Amino acid sequence: MTQPILEALAVSKSFALRDNGHPGGPKRLLKAVDQVSLALAPGETLGIAGESGCGKSTMAKLLTGLLPPDNGTIRFEGTDLQQLQREQQRRFRRSVQMIFQDPFASLNPRLRIGDAIAEPFQIHGLAPAGSSRDQATLLMRQVGLAPELYDRFPHEFSGGQRQRIGIARALAAQPTVIVADEPVSSLDISIQAQIINLLLELKQHQGLTMVVISHDLAVLHHMSDRIAVMYLGALVELAPAGALFRRCRHPYTEALLAAIPRLHPREQPPAVRLQLEPSTSDGPPNGCRFHPRCPYALDICRHQAPRLEEQAPGHAAACHRSNELFKP
Repeated sequence: MTQPILEALAVSKSFALRDNGHPGGPKRLLKAVDQVSLALAPGETLGIAGESGCGKSTMAKLLTGLLPPDNGTIRFEGTDLQQLQREQQRRFRRSVQMIFQDPFASLNPRLRIGDAIAEPFQIHGLAPAGSSRDQATLLMRQVGLAPELYDRFPHEFSGGQRQRIGIARALAAQPTVIVADEPVSSLDISIQAQIINLLLELKQHQGLTMVVISHDLAVLHHMSDRIAVMYLGALVELAPAGALFRRCRHPYTEALLAAIPRLHPREQPPAVRLQLEPSTSDGPPNGCRFHPRCPYALDICRHQAPRLEEQAPGHAAACHRSNELFKP
């Protein structure tokens, strides 16, 4: 097997919160990511799906080194990020770039967008002296921005244009891996399609490896080779995208798939009726963390946590009843 370019091994991350938001109140731990293992092969696109609050964005920050894990290991090209030497750290920072969910918040409002795109050239020494502007305008053309917009500020652009600026800025570092955290969730539907197609074109032409995070499984089906589904900080299913859509292996994934709108009502699968509201990730229930909402839960589900196990070649799920419920 090819060595993964980026890998998470039993990674966990918690955050200390104050109850009721009071500065002097007692602290509690919110476990955002709990024992998640993922491996990203060179040239692959891995999608990470789940509802808001499931730990997707925290996982993105762990993979890019923006957050250190409490437990477990993140490896880049086989080396633990915590053991990288200074020059290796610089290479990692350049090689693994992130596209953020909110393109406006990730841009310096006082910096002209051309200068924001050119900044990585200067930081990493990737362009000869005096050529940064030319290189930045070339990138602007690649992402569909007119070069004459170079001297404008972020507030002068639409949401879709700002996301193109964020993509260009990430590409300026000449990365091998792009981690895109909900790259289209804040955009109109028509603009979403443009950004998705742009990312797919860039991946093909530049040989990028990608992690795409989204609550929208339809987006991930279009973009991904494999899809990982998270629930309350844990990985509950991992499969090739096509296999996941043909026959998922977990009740939570089944509910996500049933919620995708279809063009024709007769194509819409029966709705999966989930119980209650999601639990909070600072205190997941005993047993299977999905059991309070699961319509198929048995007594074993309430007392014994299922392991993430392979149910079919390359298709793993954490469900006691997977083979019984999701027969061919």
